[in-house]
Amino acid sequence: MPQTELASANRVAFLEQLSASIAEINQPISAVVMNAEAALRLLLAQPTDTEAVRRLLACIVKDGMRTGDIVNRTRALIKKAPGDQRCDPRGHRRNPR
Repeated sequence: MPQTELASANRVAFLEQLSASIAEINQPISAVVMNAEAALRLLLAQPTDTEAVRRLLACIVKDGMRTGDIVNRTRALIKKAPGDQRCDPRGHRRNPR
């Protein structure tokens, strides 16, 4: 496979992975919003069910951590993006920065 075709295939694969990461981040963000809205409703209720609010807040923390993991994986993917490295004449890979 010629070098330009290989580079193009690598870019397509990278963009597919990046797109999947962006789609993956929607789920925990949506969960955070829904749980926060539910917690706000529970806080307005009389009597307040503090245990239910605590459980929702724990879920928000867990989903926030999951979102951070996805962002970190996406950053790592971007750092390894095609075109981010070059080959020197001896065939060794090097970082252009």
